[in-house]
Amino acid sequence: MTTTLVKVWHEPAPTRDGLARLGLPDAELWASRLLLDRERAAGHQSAELAAITRAVESRSRALGAAALVLTGSIARGRRTGVSDLDFHVIGARPRIDDLRADIDLYSDEPAEFEAKLARGDDFAHWTLRYGCVLFDSGVMGAAADEVASHDLWPDPERKLRQARRALDFAERLAESADYPALLEQVRGALSLTARWWLLAHDVFPLARDELPGQLAELRQPAISRALAASIYERPDLTALSASLTTARALTG
Repeated sequence: MTTTLVKVWHEPAPTRDGLARLGLPDAELWASRLLLDRERAAGHQSAELAAITRAVESRSRALGAAALVLTGSIARGRRTGVSDLDFHVIGARPRIDDLRADIDLYSDEPAEFEAKLARGDDFAHWTLRYGCVLFDSGVMGAAADEVASHDLWPDPERKLRQARRALDFAERLAESADYPALLEQVRGALSLTARWWLLAHDVFPLARDELPGQLAELRQPAISRALAASIYERPDLTALSASLTTARALTG
């Protein structure tokens, strides 16, 4: 028998009240999310990536995980040439070293995941808001209820500290001749700066290649252009140094 869901999950707006506006908690709405997220995950992956995802899911279930979420750019359908295959498992960490892909897998026990949300960990919040939930024993649904009910929000100051440390390292690296390493570090530092700025203005940061557009909407064209260039182009050393100066002026 096919179950017809009357209430349909919609992606939360990238605003502070995005989850609350959906009307959580609601069991039928959450069931709709689980169905739609699996469809999204399937549609955003190649056959090769989907096979890897199935392996990670099978291994996570075998270890008794409470939930598994596909995160990052692929979950948003925004994969770029620098994207990895990202997962967040709530439970024991499965083996992935034998899988042929660039995989980033984060694992938290349920209590630690809940604590991270309360502390304002932006990655945990990203998993909850925009990841593709592949299975959930109830921990993710309960977390969505908690976030929506208590206005939990990622801590901008935490992200600012991360951005400043990344800028420090990038500025030191700029003195070397290691262009590939510098480009990667600048891209990371600019991404952290963008995420801090957005969170500080009650805008939830989306996938990396969506950040320039979000910055432009908040009238930050200089860092928007610099981040876009670091993702899609190969800026010369002068341009990379200038982008660090722009980010440093913003972060202080």
